[in-house]
Amino acid sequence: MAADCSVKIDKHMTWRGDPLHTWSNRYYLSGHLPSSTAEWDALFDGLVLLEKTLYNGGVIIDRAVGYSGVANVPTASKAYSTAGTGSFSGSNTPPECAVIMRMATTKTSSLNRPVYVFSYYHRAERVSAGAAGDELAPAQQTAVMNFGTALITGVSIGANTYKRSTPDGHLVTGRSVDPFIGHRDFPR
Repeated sequence: MAADCSVKIDKHMTWRGDPLHTWSNRYYLSGHLPSSTAEWDALFDGLVLLEKTLYNGGVIIDRAVGYSGVANVPTASKAYSTAGTGSFSGSNTPPECAVIMRMATTKTSSLNRPVYVFSYYHRAERVSAGAAGDELAPAQQTAVMNFGTALITGVSIGANTYKRSTPDGHLVTGRSVDPFIGHRDFPR
């Protein structure tokens, strides 16, 4: 059974002189397919409210786009201009440095190994003075772990609960956030 819907959240920040460098995270969700603009908007608002806590004010959430099932044709979208609200008492890292969240799923590979879904949250903050340089600020790690927990237990929007899954509908069952800052290249 495939995911009921997916939501892509677009964000921007300054990177290599481009003040509007955009990237996104896409979440496949099981539980309910929104059937109206009001339901999509409520889902978007709920996810943006949660995700904005993962970033400092240098990241702006621009838009949420909704998809039916695993289709790549947008069903709904909503514009935002929402700055990150996280306050992590750390030092900024270059934009391609990211917090990495790995989520276990109920799916197994053909070799009977667990399948994971990954999310990368840019603008990671490192521990301030005295740290080795690649240690993630503990408050940001906690914020991402709390977001992961919400995706596992379900984000309740009105009468509906949305849980993160794989595109083919396998629910996530656990999450871990690397205590060290990771990296994901942006296309040039």
